[in-house]
Amino acid sequence: MIKFHLKLLTSLVLLSNFPSSTIESLNLVQNSKKEIFQEKSSLFNKLKENSHLKVDQQIKLYYKLKKEEFDSYNFENDRELNQYGYFLLEQKKTEDALEIFKLLVSEFPENSNAYDSLGEAYLILGKEELSIENYEISIRLNPKNYHGIDQITKLKGLELLLTDWGKEIFHFPIHFAPEIKYEGVEEVVFPKNWIHIDSSDFWSYVFVWALDNKKEMSPAELEISLRHYFDGLAEVVNDDKELELMKTKARFQLNQNPKDSVHIIGEITIYDAFASHKALKLNARVYSNYCEEKESLILLFQFSPKPLEHDVWDKLRTVKLRSSICWK
Repeated sequence: MIKFHLKLLTSLVLLSNFPSSTIESLNLVQNSKKEIFQEKSSLFNKLKENSHLKVDQQIKLYYKLKKEEFDSYNFENDRELNQYGYFLLEQKKTEDALEIFKLLVSEFPENSNAYDSLGEAYLILGKEELSIENYEISIRLNPKNYHGIDQITKLKGLELLLTDWGKEIFHFPIHFAPEIKYEGVEEVVFPKNWIHIDSSDFWSYVFVWALDNKKEMSPAELEISLRHYFDGLAEVVNDDKELELMKTKARFQLNQNPKDSVHIIGEITIYDAFASHKALKLNARVYSNYCEEKESLILLFQFSPKPLEHDVWDKLRTVKLRSSICWK
């Protein structure tokens, strides 16, 4: 009787009551092992080894390997070519990367990420129309490709806020606050020194929510949403995962001052995981408008720890919504 045991895919113990058959059985098992567990070689590594060649020669090498050594290399994995394309981008070989991403698209025509990568290469080369074209294909293949959506938003000038400040775009449900069940988009803008504790701009910034199929938001609902928002933000930014973070406190009310056009005012106490690593109270002003044309609720937020009489609030007011955004 022959028994064998594979340990960690490499070790083999063979027990046999028939010495004459031991070698033959061992060879059989070893060959079976090799056939079952042999990994395919990396196309990325192979192309990287030949990155000194002209890109057309690299592509010829790819097709040669595919024809003659298909079973030896990982042609089924789109990440091999994608990774190599980004390696070329890092080497500032953008034109070469473009050709590799074209190859990627031709090999994986139904792959959303392939078109996203090709769109990025075109964008780096300043070919915005071709960049948009490929990002749009990527989004058709994967409607949740938020990176592509953001790029098209910027390229087509469809951003919500007019400013030269730093900017980030998120899509609901926001990854760090999944408890907020809205649909739509958030655009955040912040001045250069917002993260510097000694700056008058510290934690003074603006964001807008454009929420689909929602007509209004009460101060009470806003309090709940912002608690989830800032708790989640602190959680993902905080490096000390053993630290028990304080929970956000929020208090909002409808504005009662007829001379002030703001709709909701209040304050919110958050944990600042970015800079001070302690509790921070922010004053808040929230403008609200329902856009019937787009069936969306637009909420414009202004935040700052500074008192409402401080000049920083005038600076926050310079951030305007685009004229194409339904606003009154």
